[in-house]
Amino acid sequence: MNRREHIDPTPVPGLSPSVVQPMQICLVGAGGGIGQQLAKTLAVRHKVVAVYRRPPAGAPKGVHTVQFDDKPELAEAVGAAEIVVHAALNTKARGRKFIPANQATTEQLLTHISPDRCKLFVYFSSQVVYAALDPVQQPVQSEDADLSGTRRLDAYTRLKQTEEARVIAACREKGINFLIVRPTMVMGPDMAWSSGIVDAMRMAPFGLRNRTINLIHVVDLAEQLLALIERGVANEVINLGDLDVRSDDYFRHAAALAQRPILLAPDWLGKLGGRFIPSTLWFLGHDVQVSSDKVKTLSGVESGRTLADFFEPPARIVEARSLDVIRNTVRSGKPYHAIGRGYFLWFNDRKQTDQLVMEHYSGIVDFVDNGLTVKAGTTLRTVLDYLVPRGLSLATLPEFVDISAGACFFAEVHGSSGEHISIYDLITAIRYVDESGEEKFSLRDDALWDRLRGDGGIVVTEVTFACQPSRLLANTIEWQRESRLEDYVSGEYRVNFSTTIHWYPRSHELMVYNVNPVAGTVPGDRRPFPPMRGSPHWIQKLLLNLRMRGRQRIVGSSERVLAPWTGVPAKRLLGKFFRDTRRRVRNMEVCVPDTHAPDFVAKLRRHLPEMQLMPGQGIGVRFTRDPATDRGFVWVEMTSRDTSQLHAMVEMARAACGERFWLHRGKYVPHGIEVEHLYIPRHVTPK
Repeated sequence: MNRREHIDPTPVPGLSPSVVQPMQICLVGAGGGIGQQLAKTLAVRHKVVAVYRRPPAGAPKGVHTVQFDDKPELAEAVGAAEIVVHAALNTKARGRKFIPANQATTEQLLTHISPDRCKLFVYFSSQVVYAALDPVQQPVQSEDADLSGTRRLDAYTRLKQTEEARVIAACREKGINFLIVRPTMVMGPDMAWSSGIVDAMRMAPFGLRNRTINLIHVVDLAEQLLALIERGVANEVINLGDLDVRSDDYFRHAAALAQRPILLAPDWLGKLGGRFIPSTLWFLGHDVQVSSDKVKTLSGVESGRTLADFFEPPARIVEARSLDVIRNTVRSGKPYHAIGRGYFLWFNDRKQTDQLVMEHYSGIVDFVDNGLTVKAGTTLRTVLDYLVPRGLSLATLPEFVDISAGACFFAEVHGSSGEHISIYDLITAIRYVDESGEEKFSLRDDALWDRLRGDGGIVVTEVTFACQPSRLLANTIEWQRESRLEDYVSGEYRVNFSTTIHWYPRSHELMVYNVNPVAGTVPGDRRPFPPMRGSPHWIQKLLLNLRMRGRQRIVGSSERVLAPWTGVPAKRLLGKFFRDTRRRVRNMEVCVPDTHAPDFVAKLRRHLPEMQLMPGQGIGVRFTRDPATDRGFVWVEMTSRDTSQLHAMVEMARAACGERFWLHRGKYVPHGIEVEHLYIPRHVTPK
């Protein structure tokens, strides 16, 4: 349902015609919650240059990114813009540094604008400036209020007050139009006052009575600003707001979404606590109303939202125990995402759409001519349990086989193979439910399957794998000097059936697994065991010494050497740790063509000092190939609590390969990554 409607505003002198030509807009602060939505909305009809403190792994289509600390690029981006939107806030500056650091940002932007090019400078203030007013004498806060009050204000409120005055004065001095916007309580996906308050209610379901709160959805906020810019509104101070709600209803709704009973503070406690609430949250200390009449008149944007529309709807978990359940979910019209077995939810924030859980849609369907057909929720562990007694296996396998068959269609579930890119290459046929809810069958068709993987909208229900006789493999483990990495990346990996490297940059060593077929065992060979690859350097050395006891080679059947982990120990507990830790642990894997890998690794090595790896922290490197097309790929994996390290790797891949890089879909995927970076096309041979 489209909730955006237009009303005819009161005519304002100087408004632009209804037909608007594309404008050059520089958006500063594009990485924040508001900034991300502004970038998407403004870029639909205008040319947007987005300025970030740290550029994201992916930006909205059509948006050019600039790093704030790159002074020449920043000056060019701001100086060339017709519209400059300042929505930046330096939250890393604390204490006494907070106000000067943010004032310096504003001064830097004001220096670069000139009336020769800039038509409008937009400054994002906040409703907190109304904390300066006496709430009894002024119960309705409108834009024409005199804010020269003397009430005690915190640093954020004082910053917004002084910056408003500074922007107005500087723009008038330069002869440039300005627009000061004061958002009310901004709601929407992942915003503090919607998703954040629901999370808070799970821990402390406590709220206040008898307050008036004005809400604005971040999408509507962006639409309001776009309309103000396109209509030529200038030299105004405007509240960006929408719906007034009672605090009783707001907190009750948040608590209901959190499935917690709400405790509303009695009036006497609310009044007492109001004396100690900081000015940033002044609207919770007093019953005041922030007027949003002006923006509705000037922008012509009416959302028509109710209270529930400002929150993300609670996601359902639908267990796919039958084909009818899958069909009904697809046909329901509600957004959903299918989840198999894997680790995606360990490393990524939860999606707000319904989950179609495929775990129970499992089992062996058929085995004909060395082709094994299974339901999509069947794990690779179950597949191997069926094949191994028959002397069969899969040609390539990941270390962990507690992964569902359906996931192998959408994600590049790779091992380390000189013969296949991933298990996807072993799939010969699928059944799937399309967007209409109809189940269809398809033999291998790379052109069609690339579209199905990229477009989404389908649920794979059955998968057929090509199987082959199991063989004996030997894994030779060596510790080598760090400088050998470039030799492997440049092509030495091809001499082995499988090569896996764990690189410890701070210890200047590589742990190398070279796997090759062998005719038989020899005295001193070690049987396969689950390794602890990825452990800190000293732990890895200790464990290998204890397990290998001077031996170098592990020999066993292919599935035991390639997939030594039959399951994840304490999987539920481990998954909860990854999901719920205060600073999320993320695991990300970047894939680049081996033709570009030397440049990528050189960039990574050059930037490692500034990435500040922890002692013992390692980087995994794997190699896969597709001999039929002579394509090779290098996979570089990192686990970290610091997402900036992972985002930096994505930017290095983009710098080295252009847009020919990919991320493992089953691991951490930063916001902004497009679907074409999540699967390697098979029907087109890259140049």
